[in-house]
Amino acid sequence: MDKWIISKLNTLVKEVAEKLDNYDITGAAIQIEDFTDSLSNWYVRRNRERFWSQNLNNEKIGAYVTLYNVLVTLCKISAPFVPFITDEIYQNLVTNLDPKAPESIHLCLWPEVDETLIDKKLEQEMDLAYKIVKLGRSARNSVNIKNRQPLSKMLISINTLPEYYAGIVKEELNVKEIELGADMSEYVNFEIKPNLPVLGKEYGKLIPKIREEISKKNQMNLANTVKNGGTEYIEIDDTQIELNAENLLVTMQGKEGFAFSGEGEIGVVLDTKITKELEEEGYLREILSKVQNMRKEKGFEVLDRINLYVAENEKIEKVIKKYEETIKHDTLANKIEYNAERTSYVDTNINGEKIKIDIER
Repeated sequence: MDKWIISKLNTLVKEVAEKLDNYDITGAAIQIEDFTDSLSNWYVRRNRERFWSQNLNNEKIGAYVTLYNVLVTLCKISAPFVPFITDEIYQNLVTNLDPKAPESIHLCLWPEVDETLIDKKLEQEMDLAYKIVKLGRSARNSVNIKNRQPLSKMLISINTLPEYYAGIVKEELNVKEIELGADMSEYVNFEIKPNLPVLGKEYGKLIPKIREEISKKNQMNLANTVKNGGTEYIEIDDTQIELNAENLLVTMQGKEGFAFSGEGEIGVVLDTKITKELEEEGYLREILSKVQNMRKEKGFEVLDRINLYVAENEKIEKVIKKYEETIKHDTLANKIEYNAERTSYVDTNINGEKIKIDIER
């Protein structure tokens, strides 16, 4: 992860400089925005355990040093776009620590690119994993299944994804298994029809025959061709007709029990059938989230130990008893008590199940 973000950073510095030299201000700003998204929603997310580790070991130090260097460099190349906020961050990160540093970010030299730190293969593989995760989140959202609810299987249309990145995808999307090279047509309904305001205007009388010819084609291949900006041709009454993204309407939706999302040549499908075991794991993750939020709301410190109290839901209590050691470990609870008499319970909804929860330091 550190090598990837450092590689991305050096690529960013190089390409932003080239764009600014060519007065492509918008292009440079978009690249900075995209990088910031990757830094926040991927690098920092993926390294939370390292940042929050209780031990000051090499993993934690490496994460902090990497993030520090990335933030300082990112501020320097962003300074021409957002001069005040970048200088504020620079004052906090640099001048407050190093009295010999230039007193303003606008007195610093443009960062130098280290070509030896750029690894294009690493960038492409990690970017692919990030793209698959974003598609998986989109598929979950389309069927209103929270990310905290584990799912049994994810199918991906591409057939190459190194094991390291497959592990990341499974963890981020909370799925048990990944299948590569899946045939999307088995899990997705494709609906392709003429865009009447476009095709009808030019081939009005031929629309019924156009519909018929479209239905004869492999729907998945046609959908992918059109979605990727390609073109296919059909011939009707000696007239060759071009089919493309402008004159066709393409809808792709997961079949019963599946959720689909796709972009370009990549399609992902989630198996949305939830077994009893998966349901219990979903309850567990929701309970952990609720307790952690209660800790924050009560102003507890990160390392404060707590006692946890739950009441008035036998089904959820069984789940808590089953995973009691995990809950204690993750919430820093010394003990969990059931149906104790307390006046400070909070009514809580755990995936549709109502239960009373309370915590004390």
